[in-house]
Amino acid sequence: MSAAAKSPAELIADLTDQVRLLRQDVGNLTATATTKAEAAKLMASVQKITADALEQNRQIGSTAAEMSRRMHRDSVTAAQEAAGKAVRGLEHEIQAAANHMRLESARGRKEALYNFGGGLAVFGGLLALGGVLGIVALLLIQGRGDAREFGKRPGVFCTSAGGELVTGTTGRRFCAFWVDPYVPVN
Repeated sequence: MSAAAKSPAELIADLTDQVRLLRQDVGNLTATATTKAEAAKLMASVQKITADALEQNRQIGSTAAEMSRRMHRDSVTAAQEAAGKAVRGLEHEIQAAANHMRLESARGRKEALYNFGGGLAVFGGLLALGGVLGIVALLLIQGRGDAREFGKRPGVFCTSAGGELVTGTTGRRFCAFWVDPYVPVN
């Protein structure tokens, strides 16, 4: 009987069956024994076999636990190696896809620049024309807009326009501009 050929559960079942059969045999022999000495000898033999069976059971349990730990460790190692191989394969595929996208993007930019070159020139011309028209409109409107705002709020714009806020004899304030600026005499 080989220990490696059977699982620990099968070995324990076999040992249990053998112990049960031995107990039946001892019971039968004790009942048919001619002397008490033979029965005692037989009982000692059964007790020794039972002790041996319990020791084998303990050894099988420790061997099974060691095999379980070894199988777990081997399973974890195999899973880690398989995951590593899968990740390396995916990295290669992702790298290839990224390179393909990069090349397609560069090709698309070149094609867009080629196709849009004429449109870009027209757009630049329209932008320049709009800028010139905007400057001309600003120059035409700016003087009128400033004068209107000055008329609405002379107190705010007086000093920034070059005038001075002056209080008259009646207590009212006004904005005054010097035609000939006042120069104090020392």
